[in-house]
Amino acid sequence: MKLLTFADVEKGARLGVALDDRVYDLQRVAAQYGVALPADMLSLLQLGKPGLETAQSLVEAIGEDRLPGMPLARTRLLAPILRPPKILALAGNYVEHVRESGWQMPDKTGVTPRVFMKPATAVIGPDAPIIAPRLTKELDYELEMAAVIGTPCKDVSAAHALDYVAGYMVFNDVSARSLTVAEGRTVRPWDDFFDWLNGKWFDTFAAMGPYLVTADEVGDPQALDMKLTVNGEVRQDATTAMMVFSVAELVAWCAQFMTLEPGDIIATGTPSGVGKARGIFLQPGDVVEGTIARLGTLRNPVAAG
Repeated sequence: MKLLTFADVEKGARLGVALDDRVYDLQRVAAQYGVALPADMLSLLQLGKPGLETAQSLVEAIGEDRLPGMPLARTRLLAPILRPPKILALAGNYVEHVRESGWQMPDKTGVTPRVFMKPATAVIGPDAPIIAPRLTKELDYELEMAAVIGTPCKDVSAAHALDYVAGYMVFNDVSARSLTVAEGRTVRPWDDFFDWLNGKWFDTFAAMGPYLVTADEVGDPQALDMKLTVNGEVRQDATTAMMVFSVAELVAWCAQFMTLEPGDIIATGTPSGVGKARGIFLQPGDVVEGTIARLGTLRNPVAAG
């Protein structure tokens, strides 16, 4: 299923599904069949597998009964999950990206994943503008595949970790590569690290969508082509097979330290081709498009802050 969140003129943000270039309000469809279903994505995920199974049965009914729906092209899509409980992201999970950043990647057996968090206030959806902050002159993109947790998990093995994933999304881990607040500042240890981390937190720096595609429709998450363009020029061209740590390994790693909850997002790292490596940064007026096979295309313009 291609689950989504869309803007309804009368009722605000609504849970929907895309089917054959049409959008359907799942709660309204459910009511037609005498079934109860929530009106938002997070509440659906919190129902666990029974909720997704109910949604799937409704999608099948939509197809069989040929319900009209709304044209996808004329529907305003929002971030699939408007307020994720947690956004976890990976630093340095593609070897070539590590190399273009000026480092050498040790053998995988001798390293562990590097996970950081982004705030829910950074979330935006398709076609929403990425706002260039006044605190940076180096605005950058990072195309990533994001895994969405569907079932609470803690201390799970990598062998069973994908059982807890509801689906996947296109994700842009927008980053400010340097901050003007550092100019003229007395240098202290770890300043560079905290500047790097702060550069991940700005509003609009967690773009996601257009859909949450359920795991059954995606299949192997380590076999998806991915491409990012800026104003039509290809900047990143890779595959999720290039990850150092797989989705399963990342879920298991994170679940050692915290309980993962429905709606939590794990952005799995970016491949090579980021702007910083070329010295070319995003500017107001640019248009960024990230595409991942089976997950769709996430488009966002860049606007001045």
